[in-house]
Amino acid sequence: MHPNDVMDGTDDPDFVVEHVDSDYAIYALNRITMSNRSRSFEISLKNDVSSKKITIKLVTESKVEKTRHARELLKRTKRRWRPMPFSVHENYRGKYPARVEQIQSDTQLDYVIFYSITGQGVDQHPVGLFQINPTTGEIYITGPVDREEFPFFQLMAYAKTIDGYAPESPLDLPIIVEDDNDNAPIFTEELFCAEILEHSKAGSVVGRVNATDKDLQGTRHTLLRYVIIQQIPPSPIMFNIHPEYGIITTASNRLDRETQDHYTLILEVRDMGGGIGCLSSTGTMSITVLDINDSPPTFVKQSYQVEVNENESGMVILRIPVVDNDLVNTSNWRAVYSITQGNGLGHFNISTDPKTNDGLLSVMKAINYEETTQFVLQVAVANELSLVTQSGTKTSGVNTIPVTVIVKDVDEGPECTPTIKDVRVKENQTAGIVVTDFPAVDPETKSSSGIRYKILTDRLSLVNVDANTGQITTAKVLDYESKDIPTHQYNVTILATDQSGKSGTCTLVMTIEDVNDNFPVVPRSEYTICQLGRTYTIVEATDDDDSVHHSSPYIFALDTSKDASIANNWQITNLDGNSARIEEKGNLPLGSYLVSVIIYDKQGYGVTQDIIIRKCDCFNSLACTDRATDKNASLGGLAILIMVLSALLFALLLCLLTACLCGSGAGISKAGFPDDGPQQNLLINNTEAPGADVMESNFKVPVIMSNPDTVGNAPPSSYEGGQNMTQTVHHSMQNIKHTTNLHSDSTGGRLTYQSLRDGHGMMDGSRHNYGEWHSFVNTHLGDKLYMCGQDEEHQRGEDYVVPYTYEGKGSVAGSVGCCSELRGEDDKLDFLNQLEPKFRTLAEVCAKK
Repeated sequence: MHPNDVMDGTDDPDFVVEHVDSDYAIYALNRITMSNRSRSFEISLKNDVSSKKITIKLVTESKVEKTRHARELLKRTKRRWRPMPFSVHENYRGKYPARVEQIQSDTQLDYVIFYSITGQGVDQHPVGLFQINPTTGEIYITGPVDREEFPFFQLMAYAKTIDGYAPESPLDLPIIVEDDNDNAPIFTEELFCAEILEHSKAGSVVGRVNATDKDLQGTRHTLLRYVIIQQIPPSPIMFNIHPEYGIITTASNRLDRETQDHYTLILEVRDMGGGIGCLSSTGTMSITVLDINDSPPTFVKQSYQVEVNENESGMVILRIPVVDNDLVNTSNWRAVYSITQGNGLGHFNISTDPKTNDGLLSVMKAINYEETTQFVLQVAVANELSLVTQSGTKTSGVNTIPVTVIVKDVDEGPECTPTIKDVRVKENQTAGIVVTDFPAVDPETKSSSGIRYKILTDRLSLVNVDANTGQITTAKVLDYESKDIPTHQYNVTILATDQSGKSGTCTLVMTIEDVNDNFPVVPRSEYTICQLGRTYTIVEATDDDDSVHHSSPYIFALDTSKDASIANNWQITNLDGNSARIEEKGNLPLGSYLVSVIIYDKQGYGVTQDIIIRKCDCFNSLACTDRATDKNASLGGLAILIMVLSALLFALLLCLLTACLCGSGAGISKAGFPDDGPQQNLLINNTEAPGADVMESNFKVPVIMSNPDTVGNAPPSSYEGGQNMTQTVHHSMQNIKHTTNLHSDSTGGRLTYQSLRDGHGMMDGSRHNYGEWHSFVNTHLGDKLYMCGQDEEHQRGEDYVVPYTYEGKGSVAGSVGCCSELRGEDDKLDFLNQLEPKFRTLAEVCAKK
């Protein structure tokens, strides 16, 4: 049989011809019975040239009598009950039902056997595909089967007697569905896309296509082959495809994006290795040719000439177009221009128009016709990327052309040389001195004749100009320290006009130089030091003169020419050249002191300056606190709580104290408080005082014992404000050197409430009513609470120095003046830890931090 011959069928309907792999098989559709022991039929063979018929003859096989031993051996092996694995053909085109196999049990010689089958295709999906003859064991298929859906069936066969006895074990019947080439290969994508650089070498990979086939893998039904059946545009052929792998490559290096930037390939995939009887399908690949810089920018003309007026600048004078065939708006297309020759003075610049890619030649600096009348420029152009040749090498791809620029003469106004002139002038010189001569010249005549001058801008009117010569003189005395000239440079613009009316401007920059006409000064006149804490002060100096030549570093010294005691009481130490530290020698009394300090600058010039140093008791150990000037201070939340608690405690103490006073006063006629003033402690009281409406009219206000001579001369503010004389001297400079300390040891005398109000130290033995007593005590306690609330951290404030009368001997409570200052530096506050319960709470409130 020739390989190209094809079997076309048989003339006997009981037989069919099937193509299996590369061969043909003849199947019987029904059970064949041959009465005369033979049967024949014909099959047709055809090819492209001719056709013929072949006769097939079937004969029966002669039966051979088997011995008893052989029959017994056959019964033991049970070959008929367990047949070889068999198969069915996909898409069988014969008659149905078609016999596929027969099973028989050797036990049918002894029993009446009935056969049955179960499994997929029988009683499972697809139900009824297979049937069996229960008496003969013949298995039939009732319809076509798709291998891609059911590649395999697993059945179970049973042989039983009529009463259900199973002389045979259940038989596994695997049925394989043989593949038929009924599925064409299909491309995995509807459209394949690829890109390739132009001028790529022959054989460069463009991309790959893939296809799939649902038929049985590993057979000729899925042996795929790829072909290109069409290229658009068709000529020249630019691409090849590998028939087995579907890889597309370039056929040559002639791809040119500027000629053709896109190709479409119509592809076909075939099974059966592309042979006769194969199935196929088509697909499409789109190929984009990418640009490389293979086209340099080219000038449209070979040279250019342009004219420009002198003194013009900041304008485009020439547009130079180029042609580039590469892809627009890419680095391969964008042009870069440069001036390679003729622009040594920097008059010109060339840039690229981003929209048109043209070169824009501009004048950046004004040109003087009298200096140059013509420029010959060499303009070059290239792309942003290097040029690539067809051989793959890279070059610069630069093209150049000459550009001639002709300068046109224009009638100009006068010019100054230089246009901006710098001069230096010292300050404090007499007005009218010559600063400089600033003549202008006509560029055409090179002469200053006939030019007139005037000041165009002079913000402070500091100079004058001679209208005929251009000589500049000062109109005022210049001051280096002027706030109007913080940079010490002053600009003046002069307008020069020729006889034709043309004008030009000249700029004069005057730098004012400093002379040492200022002494170092101390910005502040008052400083403070503390009795305890910061016992020194820092004095800083400033000088308005030039800091480089006439200012710091400064030298500080004490001036004892007026008062020699200054050197005995104070010492001064220079610190960083800008400041000094002044501190006392020994322990000076509290008060204000006048200290004379002389400060020298770098050149040794200086002047004596008087400063006031105030020594006081400092609230925070850093600075004095003036309670009288702090009336608007606000209290913190904790301070308000302390005030409320203190007010409650005060009411309790007031009741106890009043009761004691009333009890002691009942047994003494015309008696006020005992005269225990020198002992300076509280009185012993045992009864609570009655209300103001039942209080005796001669009730006496408590007094403070002080030195009568001192108290009599003290101003009222020293008592009302709780401050000593040293704080009052701050407001009375005429008594600076004669400060008297009010806190001297008291030896006698008594002050009444009225004397405190009036500021006099007179003794007053008269009595006062309860309202005056309550007003005095409430005001005094309010002052105490005010001091306790001065600090936002709620620290206990510095107290006033208030001595109290002596309570008497044997007091177990001690003093209740928790906010009072003890007399003497050696006294401690440890006794507050042993107070009785009624005073301990008050002590804790006053001492709480």
